[in-house]
Amino acid sequence: MYEEHRVFKTPYDDCEIWKYMSFTKFVWLIAKKALYFSRLDQHDDSWEGFLPTNWDIKDLKYSRFNAYINCWHMNSDESDAMWKLYGNPADETIAIKTTVGRLKESMKKSAISVYIGEVDYEEKEWPESNLYFPVICKRKPFVHEKELRLCVPSPSGDNPPDLPQCKQELDRLGVDNWSDSGLLKEIGEKGVSVSVDLSQLIDEVIISPKGKDLLRESLQYIKEIKIPHIEIKNSII
Repeated sequence: MYEEHRVFKTPYDDCEIWKYMSFTKFVWLIAKKALYFSRLDQHDDSWEGFLPTNWDIKDLKYSRFNAYINCWHMNSDESDAMWKLYGNPADETIAIKTTVGRLKESMKKSAISVYIGEVDYEEKEWPESNLYFPVICKRKPFVHEKELRLCVPSPSGDNPPDLPQCKQELDRLGVDNWSDSGLLKEIGEKGVSVSVDLSQLIDEVIISPKGKDLLRESLQYIKEIKIPHIEIKNSII
């Protein structure tokens, strides 16, 4: 369920948000009735979760490996940049349109606490007071994303396992040449699922500008048997 947190600046309930994704990920969402939160270090941006330079580096592991995120785009209209960013060669991309209020309501019955906040793209020295600050900070080159970030803490609350011990076990198994960063990326729980009420979560589903008839027909089939309340629209771009 949604929970307030002083670090996370949650927009007003009427704020419109979008989630651009592949058709495959959309099917997973519908089948599982859940949002997938991936661990911070699993994302493409290698700077995700790194602490500000004025912080003690020993705390790095907390933000990188103990936070899981799910990302949305804040905008009152479609974004051509987001279609291009999340599009794929097969043109099987869709976007979910909803509001912050519907998003919060959709997670009401989940036992997992979820924090929601706008990403801050100002590169400044944050006060060394809370390890969630690195979760909602990104560098200025990413400002076009207008990201709304959902976050859940690690289910176990554990820090990364002891690297020397892990390497000893890998050596015993005959596996070598692991870098510290490569090893950390592969161990531990990489993702967390948070159950959602699809009737609350999804307002509209938008088909990408280059979406084919096959994509529309597939979405229509899913709509009829799983989510009859939603409206399927074509992109206006």
